[in-house]
Amino acid sequence: MGFLDKLKQQATEVASTVVEKTQETAKTGQLQMHLRTLKTEEKEALADLGAGLMALGDVPPSLSDQAARVREVREKIAAKQAEMADVKEGDDGAEPAASSGDTVESDAVEVTEPGTAASGPETPASKPEGGPTA
Repeated sequence: MGFLDKLKQQATEVASTVVEKTQETAKTGQLQMHLRTLKTEEKEALADLGAGLMALGDVPPSLSDQAARVREVREKIAAKQAEMADVKEGDDGAEPAASSGDTVESDAVEVTEPGTAASGPETPASKPEGGPTA
């Protein structure tokens, strides 16, 4: 029975190792998830801080580059919102912002498969050379 006892001992050791590794992996996963949550909270706090500084209007000189970037992005946002408003007005029956030649439909080309009703029946001349014959 020495062989069976040895096998049982090895199986027990393997099982305990698997349990330890599983617990370590679970703990690491929990810590990573908590870390992600904390980083998200940090981003939100920094955004609030930045919004507060921008609301002051008088940004310290050391932050002038960042404030200029925020103002630039806000201008781009306002321009994009105006563009969206123009597009929505076009949907309401008013003249669309883009000319009718700029639509996707004006450049569309219908593509049909050989042998379909749109291109007529397939003839031996339309088959590629060396292809199978029906």
